[in-house]
Amino acid sequence: MRHDRVNSLTNCEQTRRSQDIVEPTSLSHLLGSLDTSIDMSIVIVNWNTSQLLSDCLQSIQQHHDGVSIEVIVVDNGSRDDSIAMIRRAFPSTVLIENGRNLGFAVANNRGLAVARGRFLLLLNSDTLATAGALRTMIAYLDDPAHHAVGALGPRLQTGDGMLQLSTRDFPRLDHDAAILLEVKDWPILGDLARRYADRSYAESYTYTHQVDWVQGSCLLLRRESLAQVGLLDEGYFFDYEESDLCFRLRRAGWTTVYFADACIVHFGGQSRKKAASITLVWHYRSMLRYYRLHASYRRYIAVRLGVLVVALGHVLWRLTVRWSTPGDRQAAAAYAHIAADAFRGAGW
Repeated sequence: MRHDRVNSLTNCEQTRRSQDIVEPTSLSHLLGSLDTSIDMSIVIVNWNTSQLLSDCLQSIQQHHDGVSIEVIVVDNGSRDDSIAMIRRAFPSTVLIENGRNLGFAVANNRGLAVARGRFLLLLNSDTLATAGALRTMIAYLDDPAHHAVGALGPRLQTGDGMLQLSTRDFPRLDHDAAILLEVKDWPILGDLARRYADRSYAESYTYTHQVDWVQGSCLLLRRESLAQVGLLDEGYFFDYEESDLCFRLRRAGWTTVYFADACIVHFGGQSRKKAASITLVWHYRSMLRYYRLHASYRRYIAVRLGVLVVALGHVLWRLTVRWSTPGDRQAAAAYAHIAADAFRGAGW
């Protein structure tokens, strides 16, 4: 294979009676029929990442370590050879063809609708399973002591073995204000902010603990928790889907855990790189939706105004200072779309 990359929680989750978690719910019909002989259904959304997807599927075959799995690939209208590659090299994979890019949430939900496993893993196509990871994650959730854990994210490493920050607090106005103002790019303050973030997060990645939300690049879900709160919100096209889901899980009494004892390699941002300008629009549209659904009206309006001002600033800067390359023009058009979304309240 091209890519050869290959304590525990004590009392971090809130106590909850096991009888409070009841499998039959009004939303269980949104998932595929349960087959208890299948430990894990792995749902992978693909968009023009044929080689990465091939490596991902090969790593799953190599490292499922006795875990009974089914693999479901949902293709979002790829124009490369992804479909042909799956049919040729991985014929046992359940393949769902959307024909066009329906977004991350819709595609995952289509995969979940046929998923039959006891546990449900949302996995990016630009990841690699490593030895023991799937088995260890399943064992953790199977432990009765962890019955209140509804979602789990493993330790993520980049392709060169570096730790990848994969957990965050739920979106907050102060944090997103720093993103809107692009503080990370400021000469001195940006460097200090990056160092503080790296230092504050890095130590917490050495042990398993409860978090607000984990990246959807590798997100293991308990079937009962998903049946209770529902699938991914299809109002999000790209970004914020996992933070929204983990927020709904928390509100329903489930916990989300960062699991340090399993590692997945994540190359990161491969689909995003193929359409940088449009993914920028999707990101801000999702931000507006999250605040509209889960924050006070005042905070939503504050974020909306902030997005509008920042987006207009980018448009004016590119119109007056930088208009020399196609990338600048594409970015200006993207920020114009973002400003329009903020003005009329897209994301509602």
